[in-house]
Amino acid sequence: MSLRIGDVSDLEIGDAELIDDLADVGALPRGMYGRRAGGMRGRARRQLPGPQYMPGRALPARRLIPTVPGAPQIGLRLEPLGFTDVAFTATSGTALQATTRPQRPFKPKRLVVDIARTGTTATGLVKVTEISIGTNNQMVSRNPIGAGAFAATAFDVNLELAACSTALDITVGYSLSVAPTMTDRVDIGTTMLGEAVGS
Repeated sequence: MSLRIGDVSDLEIGDAELIDDLADVGALPRGMYGRRAGGMRGRARRQLPGPQYMPGRALPARRLIPTVPGAPQIGLRLEPLGFTDVAFTATSGTALQATTRPQRPFKPKRLVVDIARTGTTATGLVKVTEISIGTNNQMVSRNPIGAGAFAATAFDVNLELAACSTALDITVGYSLSVAPTMTDRVDIGTTMLGEAVGS
C-alpha cells in the first residue's frame, strides 16, 4: 500500500522507527528529513544532503546488514521465547526461577504464565518476584506481582522491557505462598513474546 504525503503529517514523535523506514524507501516528503519540498532542480538538488539521522536514534537493520541476493531479508519478527520449567513440590522450597538465553537479539513485549495444579494441597498463591534481563531487574519495585496478571487470558498487559543480547540470560522468579505436600505439585510454564532479529 502506498503512503500519501497527507498521511505522513499524522505521524508523531514516537513513530521515529517508522519514519526511518519510510525515509529508506524514499516515501517521505523532502521537508521531513532535511530537504526543501521543491523549487530546486538539476545539479543544485543533487548537491543537497540525504536523510540525516540524529545521535541516539537507531538505524534500521537494513542499513547495518547488507542485503544478500537470494537470501531472506533480515529484520524484526514477533516471535515466542520459551523458558525452563518450574515445579513447586514438597521438597522444592517456595522460591524458584525460570531462565532462558535467547539465541538471537530479543526485546520482550509480553510475559505469559501458565499454572497447572496437581493435588488437593497445591493451593498456594503464585507470585512473580523478578523479571531480569542479565543482572537488571525490570520490575519497578521489589514487591511481587500476582502471576494472574500475566495469565494467557489477561489483556492489556503489554510490556516494554530492555532488549536482551545473545550473551545474557532472561530470568523470571516465582514464589509460592504455601508449599504443597506429599506428591502434590504446582507446575509453571513461562513464555515471552517479543521482537527478535532474524530472517
